[in-house]
Amino acid sequence: MRRHTSTYLDLVRFTAAMVVFIGHTSGRRLAGGLGWQIADYMDEAVTVFFVMSGFVIGYVMQQRETTPQAYAVARAARMYSVALPAVVFTIILDTMGRSLRPDLYSEVWGYRSEGVGMQFAAAVVFINQIWYWGLPVGSNLVYWSLGYEVWYYVIFGVFMFSSGRWRWVATGLLMLFVGPNIVALFPIWLVGVLAFRVSASGKVDQRLGAWMFYGSIVLILIHQWWIARHGALPPFALRYVGLPNITNDYVVGILVACHFVGFNAIGARFSGPLLAAERPIRWCAGATFTIYLFHLPLTQFLTTVVPWPPEHWATRLVMFGGALIMLFAIAEVTERRKDVWRRFFFRLLNLFARPVAMAR
Repeated sequence: MRRHTSTYLDLVRFTAAMVVFIGHTSGRRLAGGLGWQIADYMDEAVTVFFVMSGFVIGYVMQQRETTPQAYAVARAARMYSVALPAVVFTIILDTMGRSLRPDLYSEVWGYRSEGVGMQFAAAVVFINQIWYWGLPVGSNLVYWSLGYEVWYYVIFGVFMFSSGRWRWVATGLLMLFVGPNIVALFPIWLVGVLAFRVSASGKVDQRLGAWMFYGSIVLILIHQWWIARHGALPPFALRYVGLPNITNDYVVGILVACHFVGFNAIGARFSGPLLAAERPIRWCAGATFTIYLFHLPLTQFLTTVVPWPPEHWATRLVMFGGALIMLFAIAEVTERRKDVWRRFFFRLLNLFARPVAMAR
């Protein structure tokens, strides 16, 4: 992957994370509604993450993670370096927050007090979204997306590294296990893989790339304008009870994939400013997963200790500025330490592989 393309993807990834962070933090109970307009685009930001995840997996499976062992270790390190600390972090902060201000942990905004043990147990093994379960993880409402993405890693990995009849049987059984909701959004993730393969093929010239890059921006803006103006999706929208916004997810996902392919073809035009800002962009992007997965339990806990009302300027400074500083600090011991987790899972894999090899 070219440097300017990789840097651009990092910029998009960080921007999407900030949309989710600002969208949630702008809530009335947190910051008195400051920046509420951003909240309308959080679903689109998550769709960007899904497409980008598929795009990156397409790349690493071609370049680095070419064996099932390397793929499994890298994916486990990527997820657990942030997900497991986030689960522990959420348990601690929710417990402390509820002891201070139980009234602020309410079902009105999605918190569910019953079955907390099951919530966190399911989160650790990412089964919190299978079929129609939709189990929350304390105040960490964004954790739902990991219950989708992790299974995309698993299903795609099994399919790519298996062969013959077993490939189709195993893939089908996994899809049956996770259920229709997760399967329904799988094509959006797969279109990211397809976008990488099209980009890597070199068959998209600069002219077509420009149409795809700029055209996707225009079409996304038109699509969002339609929703804002009419308050609903177009008449052709699919109706699926489990995922009421599935048409929007597909439209945005396909356009984002086209955008990435287009940028890859014409990205050299932007290489100057992108490479000049490469270091700060990559540093910020290195905290993306942490910002995404830690921000809600952190800001929710802050409501229990901040002495001012949500509309006060000091509260907003704490919620936006203070929380963001803390999230970057947390990232130093989570996703920026993936190598530690990678070595752990590599040793764990060897530990289990050795008895199997001896048995043979």
